[in-house]
Amino acid sequence: MSIQRRPFLAAGLALPGWASAEPASVTLRIVSGDLPPFAIEGQPGRPGVLVELVEELTRRTGHAVKVDFYPWARAMQMASAQPRVAILPLTRTPEREPHYQWLLKLYVQHFVFINRAGRPPVSSLEQARRLKLTVLRASPNLAQLQRHGFKDELVLQAHSVEDMLRQLERGHVDAIYGGDVINMDKVRGSGRDITQFQIGMELEAGEVWLAASTGVTSAELAALQQARHTMLQDGSIERLFRAYGIRPRAEDLR
Repeated sequence: MSIQRRPFLAAGLALPGWASAEPASVTLRIVSGDLPPFAIEGQPGRPGVLVELVEELTRRTGHAVKVDFYPWARAMQMASAQPRVAILPLTRTPEREPHYQWLLKLYVQHFVFINRAGRPPVSSLEQARRLKLTVLRASPNLAQLQRHGFKDELVLQAHSVEDMLRQLERGHVDAIYGGDVINMDKVRGSGRDITQFQIGMELEAGEVWLAASTGVTSAELAALQQARHTMLQDGSIERLFRAYGIRPRAEDLR
């Protein structure tokens, strides 16, 4: 098993020039896609653990923002092209590093192989490289597989987690590669029998962040980071995750 975690700056640090020192002239927007349980479209009373977390952080800073939902690829395009549009949950990768202001670390996501129960679980790289896989389009997962020597022709890109599950159920692919929490939550939330799916080896782990291309001020960044520190210290963040049935490792939140 090969697990890689990419090292980055601590969540409370920022490079010079990261955030503008000028006053904000445009209201901050935050966008996401339907990625349960982190972000759940169409459920205003239960919009996802990371949506609730970020909305509470903005409320505590005195500038409450509601997260808007779009197809994930469109949300990515908006956040990368428009100033003062932040996105969550964005996995922090070397390829994305220079293109965003990395505002807040939210969680550490674990990327795994998921296939149908009753078949051999994916337990080695040698085995996995022979399989036909599906990944979420505009996610970091294709690049991760490429770094580990997977052939592009054996990897299909899907528009949604639901599409990935359908491809697996219809036999178009042998396994899904992606975040363990997101994919298994979709299995449960869609009414599928969770016992029909199994989690195999973890290939990589990656930090997921609230990020923006440009325009977030130094004052806004400091206020958000202070609010997150307070919630982390008083246990509010862990309680929020547990309310969504997630028991996070302590190191995944820090």
